[in-house]
Amino acid sequence: MALSATAIALTMCVDARAADLQPHEAVYDLSLSSQTSDFNSVDGRIALQLKPDACNVLSLDYRFVARFHEDDELTVTDQQTLAKESRDGKRYEFRTRTLVDGAEQTLVEGVAVNDADATQVTFESPVQRETDLPLSVFPLGHTAKLIDRALAGDRVVQAKLFDGDDDADKLLTTTSLILPAKAGEAPEKAEIAKTLEGLRSWNITESYYNSDSDDDGMPVFETRYRLYENGVTDRLHLDFGEYTLEGGLARLNYYDRATGCPPTP
Repeated sequence: MALSATAIALTMCVDARAADLQPHEAVYDLSLSSQTSDFNSVDGRIALQLKPDACNVLSLDYRFVARFHEDDELTVTDQQTLAKESRDGKRYEFRTRTLVDGAEQTLVEGVAVNDADATQVTFESPVQRETDLPLSVFPLGHTAKLIDRALAGDRVVQAKLFDGDDDADKLLTTTSLILPAKAGEAPEKAEIAKTLEGLRSWNITESYYNSDSDDDGMPVFETRYRLYENGVTDRLHLDFGEYTLEGGLARLNYYDRATGCPPTP
């Protein structure tokens, strides 16, 4: 999963002001929150760095490590994503490595470009190929637009999303439900709560669909999280179907924004 951070990122517009997102470093500790017969336990960590890369680009360094415990066996998955996204939503460079127990399983890298009507994706790995998609939003633009729509009072946002997945032809879409966060819901750590104090926030439930989605309308992946108006997220709930992970911010630090840049239009 490239949350993307974030990984993770929306509407169908491509004018998202990604430069409005606060550059920051965030670390999330995750644990198993649902019963499963596949593993005895699961724990994980997400670490991301969102930094300005010149005036018109943000770079994302994202890593998601999960440890699956089953009797006397331990399996470690490690997803590493490096991405650059222009603040006008027109260009997205991506490179994602997935390792299992230290051995590389997949490498996906390429460039996606938006024009007025479509998204053109050029993959360099795992094989060189090109594909055209319906006009899609990229992850950081998705996050920025969710904030814009939340501030406008919208409660449902649907989008076509490209996040660097090699199965782009399955046409990933998302539906996000937005609810204002309840008063008094502060991060557990006092220093993090102080950093985020005074910011507006919303509870987001986001469902992902593609051509593999069930006929009964069940998503291929669903996540819940608290989204702050500066782009920081907390209270993650990641539902992979067979198991669910949840957790929150363990560390949060801000980076400086790019300096000497022209005002955002």
